[in-house]
Amino acid sequence: MVFTETIAFKHWVFEVPSKLTRKIYSNTLCGYSEFHVQEFRSFFKYYDEVFTPEIKDLLSSLGIDYKKDTFLKLVTDKKGNQSYVITYQFLGGMEVNSLERIEEPFILDELEYEPVSDNTSIAFYQVEETIIGIQIIYAELLFRVK
Repeated sequence: MVFTETIAFKHWVFEVPSKLTRKIYSNTLCGYSEFHVQEFRSFFKYYDEVFTPEIKDLLSSLGIDYKKDTFLKLVTDKKGNQSYVITYQFLGGMEVNSLERIEEPFILDELEYEPVSDNTSIAFYQVEETIIGIQIIYAELLFRVK
């Protein structure tokens, strides 16, 4: 891929045109959660817990503006525990750099989240879509409300 950077995070390695992704985000007025402030007002009280310096740095290196999420939803499991799922999109390719996970498919029916902190986990997946010939990758943050 032309004009890409290699970003390694946990067992993933990304080849991303971060400047191009950053340009797309700069032309986006606001994120889903900002547009639906009334619905997700309670999310913003956890903002600093979700977006730790490590998460902010990762998203920034991928070209993502963490304040402009693609989708946000509140989910409740069978035990009544609540979590927020925050989704972002970025351009690039991804590989798994782990012998144990090398067989892991990139297009998944069910995501396997990797812990980032006590409350936050992350997962990445590709979709069979492209923008200007470059694949789209989704990053999902799962934040468990305590």
